[in-house]
Amino acid sequence: MTYQAVQPIEGTALCWGCIPHADLIQLAELARRGGFPEITVHPSQYSIVKSADSRVRERLDDLGVTVGVIDALMTYLPGSARLDEVPPHWRKLMVDLDECLEAAEALHARTLNVAHFLGDPTVKRNALASAVRQVADRAAEVGVRVSLEFIPGTGIPDLGAALDIVRRADHPGVGILFDTWHFLRSGGTPTQLAEVTHGQVFEVQISDRVQPGRHDPYVPMTGRLAPGEGTAPIAEIVRALGVVAPDVVLGVEVFTADIGDPEETVAHLSAATRMFLRSTEFGSPAGIVEPS
Repeated sequence: MTYQAVQPIEGTALCWGCIPHADLIQLAELARRGGFPEITVHPSQYSIVKSADSRVRERLDDLGVTVGVIDALMTYLPGSARLDEVPPHWRKLMVDLDECLEAAEALHARTLNVAHFLGDPTVKRNALASAVRQVADRAAEVGVRVSLEFIPGTGIPDLGAALDIVRRADHPGVGILFDTWHFLRSGGTPTQLAEVTHGQVFEVQISDRVQPGRHDPYVPMTGRLAPGEGTAPIAEIVRALGVVAPDVVLGVEVFTADIGDPEETVAHLSAATRMFLRSTEFGSPAGIVEPS
């Protein structure tokens, strides 16, 4: 298959949640067409495709697309939701550590993301830190590091909690996955990034939003907009992240319940991301400002 040459959007990744119904190779093909040099993959995508295609790595190489993050392990931390507690449409996301590590090793990913999605918010941080350290030890055996994602309403509800658990884990292979969506939902502001030091942020996922009304219900994995298309201070946050993690890859993660046309979806995300990065000058010394 011949692919039209597209100028790569350096330092970015297309996350699987943007096209949740695509398989691994389809996601990589769409990323290639949109100019995203990297993809973030759910471990089940590898498990499904490996049985049908033994040349997964070769096909990714042919496309010129790499896998950066396996996203996510959501079953290992203490207080994680039991499978029968998870809504049926999300159960396929709940895979175990062995499956995650197999995908990470086979796809040459650099990071395994760990989240406490739907987890018990009362779990003690020492217990979470101990479990994260265990995951990091296993991941290190296959040359992979671990990022910890904070999600409001869980045992890791915000940036401060994630940083505290990373500190308690005390492992060189453990850092933060900073998701702008969860950061804003938890009440985070750009000035809070002054709490973060160099080397603590391993991965970043970005999306925009419009501030919901006080009584609007929150529906997980909905409401996200392409970067630059909402009213949130995403540009300010990204500039601040550029100070503490100048080489980080910006994963575009815009979950949607609307299947739509995948080609049109990725083309739209590509155009919006290019415009957003031009406006923020992410990675350019002239465009990076110190958090105030």
